[in-house]
Amino acid sequence: MNRIYPLLLLIALLSFTSRANCQESGDMRISDAASYLGQAYPGFTPKIFAKDYLNKDCGIYANVSFQPDLTTVCWTPNSSNDSIYRMGLFIGEKKDHQWLPYQEIRFLDSLHGHRSPYFSLDGKRLYFQGYLTSNEGWDQFERFYYVKMKGDAWSDPVLLDTLFNKYTVHWQFSLDRQNNLYFSGDLRGIENTGGIYCSSYEKGSFIEPVLLFSNQDYGDAVFGPAVSPSADYLLFARIHPRGSTNPRIFSIYVSFRNDESYWEKPMDLGGLLLMDANQPRISPDGKYIFFVGNDGFSYWVDSRILEGM
Repeated sequence: MNRIYPLLLLIALLSFTSRANCQESGDMRISDAASYLGQAYPGFTPKIFAKDYLNKDCGIYANVSFQPDLTTVCWTPNSSNDSIYRMGLFIGEKKDHQWLPYQEIRFLDSLHGHRSPYFSLDGKRLYFQGYLTSNEGWDQFERFYYVKMKGDAWSDPVLLDTLFNKYTVHWQFSLDRQNNLYFSGDLRGIENTGGIYCSSYEKGSFIEPVLLFSNQDYGDAVFGPAVSPSADYLLFARIHPRGSTNPRIFSIYVSFRNDESYWEKPMDLGGLLLMDANQPRISPDGKYIFFVGNDGFSYWVDSRILEGM
């Protein structure tokens, strides 16, 4: 009987310590949230993200991407008003603990537009898609480019790799911590090749992309892949086909990578997010998931919403 009391006491202490650690972790995340444009911690219910900063003049087309040190944010708006948007990238910077008004920056010539920016997780490159703005067909001319920060200025743009020229690429893309590139597109002129691809980065070069998820398997487009920093899960958007029983037009799906490095069957996050959602992003620290709603606003939510799936 005397042995039972120490055991019960130990269990109680472990339980208390566990709750305290969870509370401490939650408190740290609450305080860290302010690093994201001074916003309050969203919790496990999606909240509109930085409406007064991002949506000052128009909606969101390509969602926010933060530099890993959280001092620079970049996105592209959804606007055809050339007094607001001239086909560049919107970039905001943090100086002396204050976020400055964003500026539109162009890296390519006047014949090209810019979209879907993404900061590499080592902070060395800003990737984006460049495309011709003429009526010749923008979807036929999108290319991956990148620039580097050199002191207080950006380098000239560099075409990523001709390897991708045979792909029609569109929508957002992302890179993991190993610089593997995840994108949506299809092989030019070849039917039934659309979907989400991954091009691994090996020995300083990208290699032939592999199709991870096919449009054919989902009845319509899957697009906008957002990979977690450690590549243990992947988010992407899906357009639900006509006649679908799903009440949403767009949904975000998640696929987890298993212990054998295979991607598991994707699961619909509509029941968790409770709204139409597309253009997902994952913060560079992995703590938050961002997405764009049908209202054109960017939303964010604690990434631990995925735990238990």
